[in-house]
Amino acid sequence: MRPLKTFMVFTGTGPILVVTRLNDMEEEVARLHMESKGIRKYIAYEVPYTTAETRYGTRLHKAVDRLASDDDIRVFDVDGHHAFMIFDFTEMGEPVYVDAKLSELLA
Repeated sequence: MRPLKTFMVFTGTGPILVVTRLNDMEEEVARLHMESKGIRKYIAYEVPYTTAETRYGTRLHKAVDRLASDDDIRVFDVDGHHAFMIFDFTEMGEPVYVDAKLSELLA
């Protein structure tokens, strides 16, 4: 089983926090999962799982319990303001840019 990872994902409607066992949010399965939720363009920053666990506790653990497989993604904070304010920029990893082609966005 792969290790747990948490990501701050900036979408067109604001940031969300997700937990997954995927290596990064650029993986095709991550892109497809996000697209199935209507999110075709995003910027993702990994945040340390242990830091998220300290700040979210049971809320994060419940999301982890709902992970159906190693390639699943679960959102555990959709309150953009809260998600954005709970982490310092210094705690975020390098940005990963996932961008749908303009023709796909206009379709």
